[in-house]
Amino acid sequence: MPALSPAAIVGIVAIAGFSLGGLTCVALAHFARRRQFQASQILRDLDRREDVYARLVEQASEMWLDALETPHDPANLIGLTALVGRVRMASSRPVLEAAEAMVDFLFDACDRKPADVRQLVAQAPREFMEPLRAFTAACRNEREQMLRAL
Repeated sequence: MPALSPAAIVGIVAIAGFSLGGLTCVALAHFARRRQFQASQILRDLDRREDVYARLVEQASEMWLDALETPHDPANLIGLTALVGRVRMASSRPVLEAAEAMVDFLFDACDRKPADVRQLVAQAPREFMEPLRAFTAACRNEREQMLRAL
């Protein structure tokens, strides 16, 4: 086997170095694009969830006040249960459980006699908003977990 000249060895090493550097660059670009795609998916999913959660909070708040002030038909909660169905498909268990508890609370409110909202708030200000507070707290925890994944 003939001996390689120093120039040939230098050339082979240079080509190997360029190849390794090129492959490293391609691999890093691939992983960076993949990470960026995952982050954009998480942010898009987060936006969708926040939209559903905001609509659920708005509808539940309105229905809750209506149910407290006037007799209310539980059939009016169908739209709200549809939103909870969307929560069920995409959200974490704590968010789903809090949403279901909020709807259960509204169904119970529909069965009660109308009351003066100011009096209820004065008697137990924290308990008055507890189902809504629990739901929004669960949503916030889920949001923080998703953002940490970025």
